Amino acid sequence: MSLPPLSRRCFSAALLGALGGGAFAARSRAALPATEVPVVDAYPAAAPAYAVMIDGRLTWGRSLDDPRPPASLTKLLTALLLLEDPRWDAAAPLQISARAAAIEGSQLGLRAGESLRAGDALTALLVRSANDACIALAEHCAGTVEAFVAAMNTRAARLHMTNSAFGDPCGLDIGDQRSTARDLLRLGAAALAQPAIASRVQLPRARVDTLGAKSRRFEFVNGNALIGRTDGVIGMKSGFTSRAGKCVLAVAVRGDHQVWLVMLGAEERWWTAAGMINAAFATVMPPAA
Repeated sequence: MSLPPLSRRCFSAALLGALGGGAFAARSRAALPATEVPVVDAYPAAAPAYAVMIDGRLTWGRSLDDPRPPASLTKLLTALLLLEDPRWDAAAPLQISARAAAIEGSQLGLRAGESLRAGDALTALLVRSANDACIALAEHCAGTVEAFVAAMNTRAARLHMTNSAFGDPCGLDIGDQRSTARDLLRLGAAALAQPAIASRVQLPRARVDTLGAKSRRFEFVNGNALIGRTDGVIGMKSGFTSRAGKCVLAVAVRGDHQVWLVMLGAEERWWTAAGMINAAFATVMPPAA
């Protein structure tokens, strides 16, 4: 299921409005008005930190503002920053550097000196979670990975991700890389409002080709195992590192209802996430006849 552009923008705007900036965090720690539902730790064994938002209301959660490594959920900020650059051109060729080709973790398998289109690299970044494509995009955009990371932190501050800091565009365990369940909901809302992100994170599979006479084709499946398996899930990103553990940020739509889920450091990710999403919809939708 895909959202039309207008619905996607309204959906994301509603979530950002519900989360707000620092004012929301302060309000959530104070006594809540009678119209708001207190956040309940309904799934204490799900993950050390998690958040579930149902129809724009943060309903279930645990350690919402405790900083933890976000793994490849970081790539949503990387993609957002790329697409907001006025120089972004999906058709532009970008060359794979030795640094990009040698990066650790999840890779597409690109070789130093190869080229591919920026839009294809973005697809590999979001669907395959390819770190080699990630580094190539950061270098293409900002000249160096370090300059790109500085821009990431500036953009995170503008999103009111007040408990987040980034040291690597791919989400690797470098430096004090950290974020929180609440901050990642803010990031997810901003990312979903970008059509180029929304259209990619819901793909069950994709393929890209390198450029040149010795072009190679790469076919891959989405690392987010909820896509195509849990009703209504339209994205967004999964990730894993040794420090972060298993992480996921997911958004699902059923009828007029929306559910967002963030899990950081989960032991068992997919069954737990699917169960939490189904339970969240069950609170607002009548059972099927």
